[in-house]
Amino acid sequence: MQRRISLMNTLSWKAGGNGRAAMVLAGILLGACALASAGQATKQAPKPAAKPAAPAKPAAAAKPAAPARPAAPAKPAATPARPAAGGASAAHAPSAGGASAARPTGNGAGTAARPSTTAGRPAGASTGAARGAGPRAASGSKTETAKNGARVTMRRDGRVSDVHDAKRGMEIHHGLDGSRRVSVQRRDGSRLVAERGRAGYVQRGFSYHGHEFARRSYYFNGREYDRFYRSYGYRGLALDVYAPGFYFASAFYGWAYNPWAAPIAFGWGWAGNPWFGFYGGFFTPYAVYPSAAFWLTDYLIAQDLQAAYAARDAASSASVPQLVDQKEGGPGPANEHNLSTWAWNGNQYEMTFNGAHCGNLTVVKWDADGVVLTRADFNGFKAVYNGRFIGDGRIAGTVNWNPTGEPHMGTWSASFTPVAAPAPQPTDAAGVTPLSPDVKQLIADEVRSQLALENAEAAQTAQNQDVDAGSSGIARLLDEVAHGKPHMFVVGGGLDVTDASSGQECHVSDGDALQLTTAPASDATAATLAVRASKGGVECTPGSMVSVNLTDLQEMQNHMRENIDVGLKQLQANQGHGGLPQAPSLAQAAPAPAQFAALAPPPSPQDAADIQAQTKQADQAEAEAQGNQ
Repeated sequence: MQRRISLMNTLSWKAGGNGRAAMVLAGILLGACALASAGQATKQAPKPAAKPAAPAKPAAAAKPAAPARPAAPAKPAATPARPAAGGASAAHAPSAGGASAARPTGNGAGTAARPSTTAGRPAGASTGAARGAGPRAASGSKTETAKNGARVTMRRDGRVSDVHDAKRGMEIHHGLDGSRRVSVQRRDGSRLVAERGRAGYVQRGFSYHGHEFARRSYYFNGREYDRFYRSYGYRGLALDVYAPGFYFASAFYGWAYNPWAAPIAFGWGWAGNPWFGFYGGFFTPYAVYPSAAFWLTDYLIAQDLQAAYAARDAASSASVPQLVDQKEGGPGPANEHNLSTWAWNGNQYEMTFNGAHCGNLTVVKWDADGVVLTRADFNGFKAVYNGRFIGDGRIAGTVNWNPTGEPHMGTWSASFTPVAAPAPQPTDAAGVTPLSPDVKQLIADEVRSQLALENAEAAQTAQNQDVDAGSSGIARLLDEVAHGKPHMFVVGGGLDVTDASSGQECHVSDGDALQLTTAPASDATAATLAVRASKGGVECTPGSMVSVNLTDLQEMQNHMRENIDVGLKQLQANQGHGGLPQAPSLAQAAPAPAQFAALAPPPSPQDAADIQAQTKQADQAEAEAQGNQ
């Protein structure tokens, strides 16, 4: 449905102290499009910028020692200890083959945590040049340097995908699904990440037993929680590997790892929830659960789909009107006689003046908090519009432009008739490939492997041994793939990837399933995975092969382990209720906190406000970069 807006720009110009008449200044802006249209009878595309010189290749990082390939995985606590009530294996139980034990490094306990100035970097930030093949750049994309020094990368259709503002230490990424992620490296070494419709976090590093750790403090809709990571150098990258902040008793891991005495039915209570109906064509819960691995599989998929639904809702709320009828003038309403039309083409607004397409406007932001648009006419004129909603169907703000090298500022106002956004449709349309029983079985196998791994880590921690981050992360998984054991990854957030053969961009999001069957070259920093399940739309086609950065692959494994741990807490708290079997008494012991977690520096009470403030600073950074190209 198109939304039609009547927009009236009241422009009262201020020309920094040079005494020029306000009407002359108004004419500079208003006449820019007219001058462009006079010289062209047809639409003209702006000339592409000269291709920037390739950046100098940094020195290759020192090659980290590869983690020793672990021995065949020992079943936790001798498979781990089977609960007293354990029964025979149920039909369709997960296949054998758990994760190997993490190798201790031999450091003892008792060393206090020390603040670190390096571990606050973003997950996966490179510590040096990738020596081999990294992720393939999207076909047709180009990067230009703005006048303020920021780098702006645009997709082949002209939409902005990334803005790198070195002065602010800021990286901004616009996802194919309409999402926006802002990442800022701060002067104190901490890292701040804000993402539309998702939890934001502040990551702070610290040192424990001579190893780099990081604490991420997450904030979303009034909720706060922490996660911990151990930094690990791998193939010239700095990976952050999930480090559980607590461990359960071995008896509990045994109860969760092994089949239950009999399959159980469990009522999740999801019926009637919008996300469940929306993804009804993609996800079907198990009818019965022969073990905790299957229960945890449905739990983590459901958590992911709830997050995907919330993020999709936030992205759709930022939809822009399809058609704008504009009046410009100034100062005052009497001079609002310059007419133009803005028509949305799916990527930008095409500005038509005197019957000719004379320029485009890029929507940097259009949501409940306000709007930011950048205007670029084909004759080189540029302007930036900032506005906020001042009532039902009204916007007011400022406009900045720099036609002759001298900055100018004016004001603008807009009125329009709000139109409700269409309700989202369930994902049962073409392009959706559901999570099949075979794919869910592979995910359940991965869950079971992670239970074995965590049980082994818990045993090491209990003996005051340090867990080897390489064995706990994707370094071990890639080694196992190289030796014939494929691995399944469940996407834990919105991610743009590239088709490994065509280089075209596509999207994956929470709950999609990717399988790694072939290990990348020994010096590669990206891997090629098969898409086994996706939800349609802009998402990657099932069966396609996509290139995924190893840092993103590590985050997928982190996310799975984090959700498993949250699910284990719920499983333990509810055992013996709602159809869940009773756990043995030894399995009911409360989880023990890890020593490093207790010694980590606390989050700041200012974090949540900083995340909100950074979102607004990102709006300004984008407006400056795109307005100065």
